[in-house]
Amino acid sequence: METTTTKALELDFLMKNGDSMTLSLPDYLEDLTQEQIEASAQTIITQNIFQPSGVGLEKLAGYQYVDKTVRKVEL
Repeated sequence: METTTTKALELDFLMKNGDSMTLSLPDYLEDLTQEQIEASAQTIITQNIFQPSGVGLEKLAGYQYVDKTVRKVEL
């Protein structure tokens, strides 16, 4: 049985047209603070780093840590 573990920080943004967008950042650092995450998200918004379908991001709606363990069983 093979086991793999991954982790990601998912930032959920509200776009200027009312839609939402999730940015997944793999292998987040364990000691990130809320202030660091919010400041980084604000930089992404201010610098227009991502514009899905030409629409800018308006604000950070939330974020979540996703830790996933997969155990693969071969038959």
